[in-house]
Amino acid sequence: MNVSRIFRPALIALLALMPLSVHAALEEVVNYEALEYSPANVEVFIRHLEAERANLLKELQAKYAEKSEKIAQNADLGAFDKMLSDARGLAGSKSDVGAATAFTRLQRVHYSVLANLDLGEVEPKLKRKIRFTTSMLGGPLILNVPQCYGPEDRIGERNAKEEAAHLFKPGGKAPVFLEELARMTPVEISRLEPGTDHPAISPVVPGDHYKAFLAEMVAMIRKQSPKLARFDPSYARRVLFFDDVDKDATSPKIGTKDRFGLKWKLKWGDEVHTDVAMTRLYIDLGGTCSDLKFYSGPGESILILDPPSKASPDAVHAFHELSSKLLASRFQFHADRYLLAAPVLKDKQGRVLGTGVVDQAMADRESLDPKYIGAYFVTFKECQLSLYNPAIRRLGGSPLSRLGAVEDRVARGSLIFNCWIKHKDMKDDNSRVAYLFNPSTGEFDRHVEYQSDLGNVLGSWKSAGELNSFQTSFVTWQATTINFEMHPLYIPRSWTACTWADARWMALRIARLSRADYERIFAECGWPVFCQKAAIERLIARRNELIHPFRLDLDGIEPLPCDPSFDFEATTKSGKDFPVKSGKIRKDSALVRELEATVHPEGLADVLSRKND
Repeated sequence: MNVSRIFRPALIALLALMPLSVHAALEEVVNYEALEYSPANVEVFIRHLEAERANLLKELQAKYAEKSEKIAQNADLGAFDKMLSDARGLAGSKSDVGAATAFTRLQRVHYSVLANLDLGEVEPKLKRKIRFTTSMLGGPLILNVPQCYGPEDRIGERNAKEEAAHLFKPGGKAPVFLEELARMTPVEISRLEPGTDHPAISPVVPGDHYKAFLAEMVAMIRKQSPKLARFDPSYARRVLFFDDVDKDATSPKIGTKDRFGLKWKLKWGDEVHTDVAMTRLYIDLGGTCSDLKFYSGPGESILILDPPSKASPDAVHAFHELSSKLLASRFQFHADRYLLAAPVLKDKQGRVLGTGVVDQAMADRESLDPKYIGAYFVTFKECQLSLYNPAIRRLGGSPLSRLGAVEDRVARGSLIFNCWIKHKDMKDDNSRVAYLFNPSTGEFDRHVEYQSDLGNVLGSWKSAGELNSFQTSFVTWQATTINFEMHPLYIPRSWTACTWADARWMALRIARLSRADYERIFAECGWPVFCQKAAIERLIARRNELIHPFRLDLDGIEPLPCDPSFDFEATTKSGKDFPVKSGKIRKDSALVRELEATVHPEGLADVLSRKND
C-alpha cells in the first residue's frame, strides 16, 4: 500500500502523536503459511492438525478433568475433528475437481481456530500503528476501484486475470474459466455469482430473509438439548441473571444468563441501535449467518443481581457495586445514566441498590430459583442483548487478506457494502468463521463466514449511529478510479483487489432492496421513528449514488425516491416540535431532549462515543 505524497507529512505527524499500544491487528495470524493444493500438502496439513488437536485435547483434559461434557462441546476441538475428517476425505479423493477450493476453505477454518486459541504471531505494534494511521488518514484516496469507461466492451486476457476467481453463471455447475472471462464484458462479469456453497453468501435475491433466518436459528437451538425444546428469544431475554463484567470487550458489556441457562451479552452505548439494524440488513442482503442481537427498551429486560447466598469476592449484590465495577473498568462507563429513574431503592448512604427486590410473588410469576428471593434487580432505559447461540460454534476471526480472500468476490465486494454503511472497523476479528448445526446430520458441519460486529456504522469517526454525521454522499469520481469517502481503521487486502465488476456485483445486491426492506430492517432497532427515517433516507441516497458509476441502469435499476433533507413534525404536550429539520436531528428539539433524558442516554443528535462515556 503506497502512501501518497498528499498526506505523507500529516501521516508522519499523526504517527508521532499516537501511542503504540492502542491498535488491534488487521490480521489475526500474520505468520500463517498457506499451502497450495497438492496431495502431498494435504498430508502435511493433516499432520499439523493431528499435532495441534492432541495439544488442545491435553490442555482441555487438564482444565476440565471432571467435566467431559465441556471437552465434547469445545468449538475448537470440534473444528479440528471436522477439518481432519474433511482433509482425510480430500486426501483419499481420486478427483481434483473443486479440491483446491476445498483445501483453501479448510485452511481458512484452521486460520480461524489458531486465531481463537491465540496461537498466531502478533503483528508488531509499530507496523500496526503505521497501517492504522495510513488507513485512517488516506482512506478516501486508498478506498477505490478502477474506473470503467467501456462497461460493455470485452475485457481481454490481461484484465481477466484481475477478476475474482471461482465465479459461476446463474445456474451454472462449473466456474467460468479465464478464456471465457476474457471474452466477457465488465457488466457480464458483474452478473456472475460465487458458488452456491460459498460460506459467506447465500444464493438468494436480496429481500426479506431475516424472519426466516431467525426462525431457523430458534429451531436449531431447540434441538440442542431437551431443556431448550421450548426456547423462545423473547421469553429468554425478559429475565436475565448477572454473571460477570466483560473486561476484554471493546465496549461496556456484562455477561448474563437467561432462564434456559444460555449466555447473553448485555451492552450499552452508541452501538445498541446500529448493531441490531445491521445484522438484519446483512442477512437480508444474503449473508449466510449472523449473531442474534436484540434491542431492549425501557424496562423490557430485568437484570437480577447475584443472590444473597453468593459470598464470592466478585459477587454483585447491588447496582452501585456493578456501577463501580464498570466505572473502574477501562471504559470508565457511567452505568447509572442507563438505569431507569424510577422506582429506585437506596441504602442509608444514598447508594442505589436496585430497581426492586425479588419477592415470592415475582419468583412464582417469573419461574425463578428460590435462591434469588431477596436479590435486587435492575431495569434499564435501553440496552442491547446478544445471544451466545448454542447452534453456532463460533471460532476466531475470518482471514480478510489471505487464504483466498484477495481472489474472492464476496470479500472484494464487501468494500462497497462497508463503505455504503460507513463501517470503519473491518478487521479479521470483527468477522467470524463458524460451524452451524445441521439438523439433517445432527452435527456441526456447515461452514459459514460472516461479519460479526457491525455496530460501528452510520456515524462519525468517533461515534456510531451519529446520523447527523452520516453523509448522504460517499462516491467521488477521479480520472482513473471511483473513490469512496471513508476514514477506516483498517483496509483488508481483499478490498484493494476489488475490480469494477466486483463492486458492481455488490452494488446490484444493495440496489435490489426496497424501501419496505429498509423500514423493516430498522423497525426493531429501538431508534425513535424520526431517527429511523433519517437513517433510511441517507442510506437510500447513498444507494442511489451507486447507480451511475456502476451503470446499474443496464440491469433496470432506477433511483428510489428519497428525501434526506426532510422535516419531521411531531405534536407534543407543549405543541408542535420539529425533532428533524432539513434532515438534521435537532439537539434543541424538546422531543429530542426528552428522549435523550429518558430513553437514549448516548444521545440522538450528538452521540456520545462508548470510549468517551
